[in-house]
Amino acid sequence: MERIKLNVAARNQLVTLKRRTGIEHNNAICRHALCLSLANPSIPPSENFSFNGGIEIDWRTLTGGQDALYHNLLAARLLSEGKRVNDESIRQTFLLHVHRGLSYLVSSRDSDLLIEMARSLVKMDMG
Repeated sequence: MERIKLNVAARNQLVTLKRRTGIEHNNAICRHALCLSLANPSIPPSENFSFNGGIEIDWRTLTGGQDALYHNLLAARLLSEGKRVNDESIRQTFLLHVHRGLSYLVSSRDSDLLIEMARSLVKMDMG
């Protein structure tokens, strides 16, 4: 994957989250959203995304240089669900999880959101 497209709802959620948290970069928020959704064992509902009015993010920027890590997380998730692993299934799984994770984050109470995101960012810096 080279460029990731997110729909207009995700773009609006990112604007809201950036305002509420003070986090400047979409990629950091999207990484957190992805991991938050992957931590939930339920399967996100299938969606047909329309990317008109959405945004694009470079895959390498989004993964923070950890392309293989995120690819493997997505592949492991697919395998745990008994699904085939290929480029399209990885891309679709990423889209479903990052969109669901952004919805989780934007629906969190402000204080809970800030505490959770701060904890995860501190863990990343220490790791």
